[in-house]
Amino acid sequence: MNRTYKDTPLFRNVLRSIWHQVNAGKQIFVVGWINEDETVKGGTGWGAEFAKLCNKPLHVFDQDKGCWFEWKDSAFVRSDTPPVITESHFTGTGTRLLDDGGRQAIKELFERSFS
Repeated sequence: MNRTYKDTPLFRNVLRSIWHQVNAGKQIFVVGWINEDETVKGGTGWGAEFAKLCNKPLHVFDQDKGCWFEWKDSAFVRSDTPPVITESHFTGTGTRLLDDGGRQAIKELFERSFS
């Protein structure tokens, strides 16, 4: 991922938490930003990378672009239709810097999936 991180107990616990969340989910939904190198920005990116490695369905709402992308083969592809949660065990994660577009994307995801 071309990143460095501190080797501290706190950071290891964060990674452990992300691992458990993604490992338990059959679909992964992320809100954040997609970088030019096809990774997701910040700590959220660790979960997205783990989802890729595990070949789990991965959907990312890019807050700058204002739309959903899905991981296909080796790249993020803009979704033709917004995603829907179809699995009872799914993972939702994302940035702590949620903007109004990100909040709306989450709200609409849940409305499409559970209404």
